[in-house]
Amino acid sequence: GHFSDPADVPGLAHFCEHMLFLGTEKFPKEGELEDFLSRHGGQSNAYTATEDTCYFFSLNQDALQPALERFSQFFVSPLFTAAATDRELNAIESENAKNLNQDSWRLDQLQKTRYNPDHPVTKFGT
Repeated sequence: GHFSDPADVPGLAHFCEHMLFLGTEKFPKEGELEDFLSRHGGQSNAYTATEDTCYFFSLNQDALQPALERFSQFFVSPLFTAAATDRELNAIESENAKNLNQDSWRLDQLQKTRYNPDHPVTKFGT
């Protein structure tokens, strides 16, 4: 989660969450897992919270083994291509801009100003 982001790289956990879906050495095609899941009645998603990043998927049980092979490669050999990097940085910026217009988000940001600045709760997260 974003509590683990280095001080000089805010948003790193969220960036990695996005990038892991965009190709691996064994399955280099962007969206390979999502395409596979779609063909087998499933879907996937992920989110980055304060202390963890959660990845999850569902599909028909007869395709679980090949889905796990694709999913596990996210954590073994992600590609992190230059083209995907620029695109996902923009996606995260857009996501953050959308959040800034929500009152609940604004309240969270205001509360962060009241906390000890050395505590991880004050780190960037979106």
